[in-house]
Amino acid sequence: MNHRQILDAALRSQPAPRSRYLNLVADRVERDGRFADRTHLLYPVLARAAGTVEPMLEPVEFVDLLAEFLAHHGAAIGAALYDRAYLKDPDRALAGPASLLSGWISARILDGLQSGRYRPPDDRTYRFHSDNGDMDGALRGFPFHEDDAAAD
Repeated sequence: MNHRQILDAALRSQPAPRSRYLNLVADRVERDGRFADRTHLLYPVLARAAGTVEPMLEPVEFVDLLAEFLAHHGAAIGAALYDRAYLKDPDRALAGPASLLSGWISARILDGLQSGRYRPPDDRTYRFHSDNGDMDGALRGFPFHEDDAAAD
């Protein structure tokens, strides 16, 4: 089976810049020996995470990040793919690994923004949130934490 078809199908519903970017990344993955026997693990997770990928990293850096991600989490991805739950609901079965991959990508981008290697596009606004909207502890009231404490 050509596992890239899984990613290609997911990219059809993505905005053109993101789709072009992820196709460049996939082309590099196809030529990279580190993925020779692991694309069956990578493409389903990357397809599930495609909607969260910001095309800011250089494709070479992105491929390196993917290789590192698979080195750390390949066994868990394999377990999710070969679990019976994947047959019933692939999106749900891969939600955890896809979320983890999105976190790795976001962390790398944030590091690059902080160090000045990347500049955010002028037409973008970024916001941060938790998955369930519950913000406890130091983040409660963010960005107005100091005002909330003073009012109490």
